[in-house]
Amino acid sequence: MSESSIFEVRITTSETGSILRGPTEREVATKAETLIRRVHARGELIGFSIMGPSAAGIGRLRAYLEDVLMEVTRLSL
Repeated sequence: MSESSIFEVRITTSETGSILRGPTEREVATKAETLIRRVHARGELIGFSIMGPSAAGIGRLRAYLEDVLMEVTRLSL
């Protein structure tokens, strides 16, 4: 994956797994956030992994998606 300029986020739950790809951090973050919110609304536990062309981009995506997970969890309490 390091040779590609595509970011990839794999989202897994106890029921399903999805692979989301996009050429930019923003595009893949938007797709992942939408899916995380939909899956969380169904009450499923969520895990994710990220691959991409830059360590900095992966770090930013990880931080953003962790914030999304904390927000949806906080809103459901």
